[in-house]
Amino acid sequence: MKLRELLAGVPLTGGTADLDMEIYSISYDSRTLEPGALFVALPGAKDNGSRYIPAALERGAAAVLSRCGPEIPCPWLGAEDPRLALALLSANWFGRPGDGMTLVAVTGTNGKTTTTHLIKELLEGAAGARVGLIGTNGNLVGELELPAHRTTPESYELQALLRRMADAGCTHVVMEASSHALVQRR
Repeated sequence: MKLRELLAGVPLTGGTADLDMEIYSISYDSRTLEPGALFVALPGAKDNGSRYIPAALERGAAAVLSRCGPEIPCPWLGAEDPRLALALLSANWFGRPGDGMTLVAVTGTNGKTTTTHLIKELLEGAAGARVGLIGTNGNLVGELELPAHRTTPESYELQALLRRMADAGCTHVVMEASSHALVQRR
């Protein structure tokens, strides 16, 4: 996908990257990055993804998106909020699958898992909907069960799940949205 298409609607603060370059994947983890990827350096509570820009470039990153310009020359894009940028980039990468489905998110301290399962059952029973579920105990694409690594996935994995659900004919998605994930714009 052309970088220009991938960036549709993403608020940028600057950069040097050629918007006509081809991007072959998106990564926020330099350890799993594949050549041709756009590397998004996420700020964290204990670490900063900008520290891993050299490793990402060594592994073949085509460009880097970060809050501040990198210390080494490379094709770069700036974003005030890299986590928001990753969420928007991910939605664009997967063809904005959530736009075609009804999404229901449940947040709170207790009862998210029970509530999402009850809503799923109601939508399937009363409305005859095909419903995907994203939650602590696993993810459901129709009847297919997939493991969950956290209550609310990172935005890239979330959009991948939504794409899989849309492709499987899901019309509705019910998900647990942890407070932590909301703050991190996942």
